[in-house]
Amino acid sequence: MVQTGILANIRRLRKARGFSQTDMAEALHIALKTYQNIEGGVTRIDIDRLGQIAQVLDVGLPKLLTDEETADMDVAKFISEEKALYHKIIHDKEAYIAQLEDSIRFYQEMLREHRVI
Repeated sequence: MVQTGILANIRRLRKARGFSQTDMAEALHIALKTYQNIEGGVTRIDIDRLGQIAQVLDVGLPKLLTDEETADMDVAKFISEEKALYHKIIHDKEAYIAQLEDSIRFYQEMLREHRVI
């Protein structure tokens, strides 16, 4: 499944740059059929070949490995989780402050009672 996403990214980036499969094969110094097998998922890609493809496409390796839509969704999910975490922290701190204020009132009352005596 992961390889399918990577291959889709390679195909999308190749087309976005106006490269044909022939252009890619030539740039990688491999036969057209070999490149077609790579992009078609017949031939497995190792990290070295991914690096070469990234270089030809003039992108960083992470760009090949992540789907932009998924990456955007991951960022949105991360932001949402961070917001929820900070809201919880704020809520917990407010509850702690209220507890401290109650303690202060209690001790102030105790002090007033002792002064009267």
